[in-house]
Amino acid sequence: MSPTLMRLRARKSERGTAVLIVVMVTTLVTAIGLFAVRNASFVDQAVGYSRQSTQTAALAELGASAAIAEFGANKASTLVAQMENAPETCVSNKGLSGTTCYRLFKDDLENSTLAFNNQPLLVPTSGSETGSFGPVSDSFGDIFVEITEKGPTGRPVAGTDIGGVGTSLKYARVTLTTTGQVRPLAPSGDNDTCDQSIAAVASKKVMRARVVVGPI
Repeated sequence: MSPTLMRLRARKSERGTAVLIVVMVTTLVTAIGLFAVRNASFVDQAVGYSRQSTQTAALAELGASAAIAEFGANKASTLVAQMENAPETCVSNKGLSGTTCYRLFKDDLENSTLAFNNQPLLVPTSGSETGSFGPVSDSFGDIFVEITEKGPTGRPVAGTDIGGVGTSLKYARVTLTTTGQVRPLAPSGDNDTCDQSIAAVASKKVMRARVVVGPI
């Protein structure tokens, strides 16, 4: 066999090996790239869930603070009377006999904030204003508060006897169970999360506080 023919056969063999190496390297790099993209999407998703969870916890705290402010706006007697005269079935005391409950909803709390400083409880995104859920958020929040477990204060109230006994000022201890929920806006704008055209994820946080209210 001539030297020229031997060199040609060697080059053909090397070309086949080079093609195989290029294909293997391309496949490996592609797999690494797909894994990196997928991992990045999981990280973004986890960050989004964490952000929504934090927002929901803050929303529940806001609802609890707004409910406590309701009692401080000379409405303690009215709210306690509602518990006794128009008791409702609440989630927090469901199945418990002899207990009373009254519920406050987002609109009830917002009516007070609008009357006090002409500002809504939750600010929507508008123009340069980022709103309560951020400038690019497609979520909205909902709040409701259950007022239950009216009872004696169990401790002295400043300026009165225990629970106001023997004076014209009466005080009571109640439990506020606040539920905050953040969920995505539906494309139709009707805030319906049961829309099959989107992957809707709602988060919920429940906060409970025992407060002394009065005078009643």
